[in-house]
Formats: sequence, C-alpha cells, structure tokens
Amino acid sequence: MPSYPSTGSRLTSSISTTLSTQIIIQVEMNDGSVEPVGAVKELTETQTRGLARIVEIGTDGVIEIVPNKATEFTISLGRTVFDGLSLPEAFGRGFRNIQAQRFPFNIQVIDVSAGIVDNQGVVGQNSTVITTYHNCWFNRTSTPIKAEDYIILQTAEVWCEFITSVRAGDAVAKSQAAGGGRSMLTQGQVDPVEAAADSARRLGALDFAGLLRAGFNLQNLS
Repeated sequence: MPSYPSTGSRLTSSISTTLSTQIIIQVEMNDGSVEPVGAVKELTETQTRGLARIVEIGTDGVIEIVPNKATEFTISLGRTVFDGLSLPEAFGRGFRNIQAQRFPFNIQVIDVSAGIVDNQGVVGQNSTVITTYHNCWFNRTSTPIKAEDYIILQTAEVWCEFITSVRAGDAVAKSQAAGGGRSMLTQGQVDPVEAAADSARRLGALDFAGLLRAGFNLQNLS
C-alpha cells in the first residue's frame, strides 16, 4: 500500500510548496519594460463574482446558480516606506497622493516556484507563471505613523479591470504541472473558452458564443 500522500502529490527531498520568497512583484512601465517593486511586505488578491440563486414557486430548493454581475478584482498592498519612495512612487507613478492619478497601470506577479523544472532541477526559461493585473487604479491608501514602531508601513487598496495568468505565453492549464508534480487537469475539465479568458486580454468568458449549448452539454455529463 502506498504511504502518505495517497493523492499522487510529489513527496521528495525537494521543496514543492509555494513560498513567498519565490514571488517577484513588478510594475509595467510606459515603454513596455518592467521594474521590480522593492520592500513589499504583503499582497492580497481578492476576486469577487456576483452570483444569483434562481428559485421557482413549487420547488423547495435552488434550480440554478448564474452570474449576475461582472467579476471584481481588488488588491491589498503593504509596503515599507523605503528608499524615500511612497507606495505610488514605488509602483512607477509620478505622484504621492492618489488624487493625482490620471492613467491606469499594470502590476505583474511572477511565481518562480510554479515554474517547470527539468531533470537537472533547473527552472526552464519563460516557464514561470506570470499573473498580470490590468489597468489598476488606487482606491485607498493609508500611512499610519506610530511611536511604538519606528518603521512606517504604507498600505493601499488597488482596483483592476481584469486579471490574466500565463505560462510561456499561453494558458497555465495547457502546460504541464510545475516540477513534474501532480496535475488534476489530466482528468479534469479544460475548456478552450475558459483557458482563453484566463490567459488572454478578455474581460470574461460569458461573452463567447454557444454558452447555452455548453451549459446543456455539462448538464448531460453530470
């Protein structure tokens, strides 16, 4: 009998758990280049999709759940005031106060630990997972100054229009698992429409044609 883990996950001497030390946060500049953002203490991504429960008279239960509004993306940031830069300045903005923002910007988060590792244990070039938060706007900033802690930590809440995640320029679901580890996608549902919405510059997947037919096919499979 196989020992733990029994799910097929990798259990070797290598580290396969994602670590914050393997995360790179950078910002896209106007000329298309990217610059790393230093002294970031935390970054929390929140995705919220509005849903509605559809019920009917005479039925004691929910007959369907459907999206009823656009997905909302919020990023909470915490950064030590470092190198004399405020948080907006550290993200390549030419201002300190968010009332001055005139143009949106993009934030990139690179997960090095999700990169595909070859037989020599080297992460392949362009195999890391790159998540991009598109067209970001500062919604709120906070700069508490405390006598008990000399180090100033500035926080911000950022809204973005949509998110994309890619590996080697394509949808992450289309590539092999990182480091040769377990992949549930082999027997899972990999829909080309969902893959395109996850990796391309699209606002969502519901504007694709054939949505009703896809839902009917899924009900037949269940």
